[in-house]
Amino acid sequence: MEENSLDWLADLAPPQRRDGAAKAAPETNLTGTNPVITVAGGTRHISAEEGIAALVAAKTPFYQRDRRIQRVAIVAAKDSDGHDLSVPGIVTVDQAMLGRELGCVATWRRFDLRTKKHVRIDPPGAVCTQILAMVGEWPFSPLPGIIQCPTLRRDGSLLDQEGYDEATGLMLVDPIQVPPIPRQPTKIDADAALGVLLGVLHEFPFVDADSKAVALSMILTTVCRGAFSVAPMHLVSAPLAGSGKSFLADCASTIATGEVCPVKAQAPSYEETEKRLVGSALVGHPIIAVDNCRSLIEGDFFCQIVERPLLSLRALGKSDPHQIPNTFTIFSNGNNAAVAEDMVRRTVRCALDANMEHPEDRQFKSNPLDKIRRDRGKYVAAALTIPLAYIGAGRPDAKRPLLPSFQGWCSVVRDPLVWLGCGDPVATQAMLRIADPHKAELAEVFGVWKSEIGLGHARASVTAELIDFAETRAPKLRDVFMKIAVKRFDRHRQLVRSD
Repeated sequence: MEENSLDWLADLAPPQRRDGAAKAAPETNLTGTNPVITVAGGTRHISAEEGIAALVAAKTPFYQRDRRIQRVAIVAAKDSDGHDLSVPGIVTVDQAMLGRELGCVATWRRFDLRTKKHVRIDPPGAVCTQILAMVGEWPFSPLPGIIQCPTLRRDGSLLDQEGYDEATGLMLVDPIQVPPIPRQPTKIDADAALGVLLGVLHEFPFVDADSKAVALSMILTTVCRGAFSVAPMHLVSAPLAGSGKSFLADCASTIATGEVCPVKAQAPSYEETEKRLVGSALVGHPIIAVDNCRSLIEGDFFCQIVERPLLSLRALGKSDPHQIPNTFTIFSNGNNAAVAEDMVRRTVRCALDANMEHPEDRQFKSNPLDKIRRDRGKYVAAALTIPLAYIGAGRPDAKRPLLPSFQGWCSVVRDPLVWLGCGDPVATQAMLRIADPHKAELAEVFGVWKSEIGLGHARASVTAELIDFAETRAPKLRDVFMKIAVKRFDRHRQLVRSD
């Protein structure tokens, strides 16, 4: 046998890869299975490029997201009722996982000076490190997010094939069988589909038609999420616990994902709540739910995670920001939950009221979740049929003006529901504005200002003059200032100016 012959590799050929497919490569061993990558001093960059080429040739399911190589991991689990679940998530490919895959798709070797032969080796850690650092040079496809049921693309076409979708970048994981949807569904088809969805909602105690439309929007938005870049937050509020707030989110989530809605509790501090939600966003959960909100939903982070198509988020304990696309739907709920300031226009609210002292004692005559689990595909098909029929009809009677920042959601979810005679989800924002406590506080300030100082250019004051007037001559004005400016008075309970 010649000194540099590869005959010895025949006995050391790596096991066939999981999918069993043969892999083409510039250089192959005698078994014709995997490419051979020779590691030598001074050629690490070449080995890294050859390793990437081998991964691509083997169609390794690696993607790039947030300047990292990532993959979709599916974990088997059971819910509290014992139902089997497949929980997908987006995870970062670390050095160990990359080394494993490089070992599967190529045969790595180096020349051994002692034996004067090439010997087989594991993929070098230095090569893995270099590949992981080659941001901007990876040929892997981008991965915005994962979905667990068929959805619509931006052009109105149906995304129903399992796996990675080149048009949207979404990964459809473990899809269910969906009944045939007409190629061009009519309004009659849409009405029938609406009846299917209302069949699982009819026992919820909605206070009005607009609130019921928000509940329908929760279903349509999660199923059709691939058709628009951002969606408003869906808030479910009730005067008492046990009214069905979480149950409604579970129904929408089970249709879209096959599992009940995973939730994050609102933390005592705003910063801790932000950290909890960032974790869900980074994993790629299609639904992010804030449960049992006891304080106002407001602030820059909530505005960003709801409205911005591309997010810059910081993980817990990390300083570097993550750049990820917005592919999720935000749910929230709470007793008499409210939003404030800029979150008002980013939220639609479903109000429930069972009109009972103990609504938790109320029993559903039929279990909506059991209905959905028995025939989930039927409800997914219904949620897709409604916007498809509306698009096919030429998008008639579109509501104007469109909700700023959420035009895509309006044309796929809001307008089709109104077209079918449902309430208007956006109309619920009127009550959110009335209930905004910050707006009420501001109105109180201006009311007292008018009575204590008066209006007009002649009564204009700079901040220092206004504070002095409130402290010395206008006790009512001082009181309302103290209510809304808790960070603007000193330890002696005196108003102070910020620098």
